[in-house]
Amino acid sequence: MLEYAQKLTVRDASGNVTRWGVQIPSSGFPYWLFQGLTTPNGVELMNAAGNETYFDKPAVVDALQYWVDLGRKHKVMSPGVIEWGTTPKDFFEKKIAMMWTTTGNLTNVKKNAKFDFGVTMLPASKRRGSPTGGGNFYIFKKATKAEQEAAVRFAKFMTEPERAAQWGMDTGYVAVRPDAWETAKMKAYVKDFPVASVARDQLQYSVAELSTHENQRVTKALNDGLQAALTGAKSPAEAMKDSQAEAARILRAYKR
Repeated sequence: MLEYAQKLTVRDASGNVTRWGVQIPSSGFPYWLFQGLTTPNGVELMNAAGNETYFDKPAVVDALQYWVDLGRKHKVMSPGVIEWGTTPKDFFEKKIAMMWTTTGNLTNVKKNAKFDFGVTMLPASKRRGSPTGGGNFYIFKKATKAEQEAAVRFAKFMTEPERAAQWGMDTGYVAVRPDAWETAKMKAYVKDFPVASVARDQLQYSVAELSTHENQRVTKALNDGLQAALTGAKSPAEAMKDSQAEAARILRAYKR
């Protein structure tokens, strides 16, 4: 990715960048984009129990250093914090050559990019990998029986194969069940637009999105560290050490 980003970064005669080689947003969901760097570097950010994080592991720090270096050392990405919401528009306007974004933007890109484009899995270092994303349906145990039954019916309705396939085509998100991909309309869609299946195929390498006890607080601790490193306020090692210390403090009550 770095090699291509170097080739794709364009500067004018005065040395000003007119097109960045790559753009990884760092506002909104920096922890989630970061998992697209840590997972391929062979490390996960938390344990399955959600009561322990690994923000200061060397492979995590190394992944953050790579992200920082794209802007500050290699100068193939705008340094500092990059806005999540404006990244697709930057791509449409050819201000960036490659972007990292949710597959939920795929249909938006398909409709608005006035040029041919491609989609690929996230670049691998030690392995392929990405975080999962999206939302969930919940049935609350304290709800009434009637409410629980209604919630089950609604979840079934929303995830029927035909509806899941249509939702995937309308947005770009991965249709949430295998048989949705076997529907006639989804097969026809993928045949005409093959890149629609890239994110689905990447799922076999994916790991769980960051999820811990006190998740919002733990996520904030990581996001604060990421942005401190990306803005140059702290070194990646210092930022992750501080994020880990804060996460450990928050999760202390959940350790046995």
